[in-house]
Amino acid sequence: MNKWIRLGFLIFILQVLAFLTSYFVTEHAVSSWYQDIAKAPVNPPDWVFAPVWTTLYAMIATSLWMLWPYRRTPQGKLALSLFMVQLVANYLWSPVFFGLAAFTAAFWLIIGIDIVLAATIITTWRVVKPAALLLVPYFFWACFASYLTWSVMVLNP
Repeated sequence: MNKWIRLGFLIFILQVLAFLTSYFVTEHAVSSWYQDIAKAPVNPPDWVFAPVWTTLYAMIATSLWMLWPYRRTPQGKLALSLFMVQLVANYLWSPVFFGLAAFTAAFWLIIGIDIVLAATIITTWRVVKPAALLLVPYFFWACFASYLTWSVMVLNP
């Protein structure tokens, strides 16, 4: 039972971090200047982002939980290091994009996230395949977010 409590705690922590970022950075921007900028033609409505990210963060936390027991192996250490780099970068993206409205910096940051996330998936695959598979939807969403960020950058010079 203890392992399930750890999983629940990890999911909770990642959700709280996402909520805090949203509450203190994203909410103000979405209700003000973000409404007035040009966006990609396929930009989803604002209400889509919260349920998608809630689901993705639960999957990310579960992947991390599955990977954690391998933290003392060389491949596990590498996978966890890459995992942490992309996760920190993920949490930094919203303050850069919404907090600073630094669209070019946000674009390059998310390209970096995509690259490190791909490396994380590949490395995690070598350690624990189900954990890697849990990151695949996140990778596709991050790639879509890269397109959305690129569009905002190009359409709002």
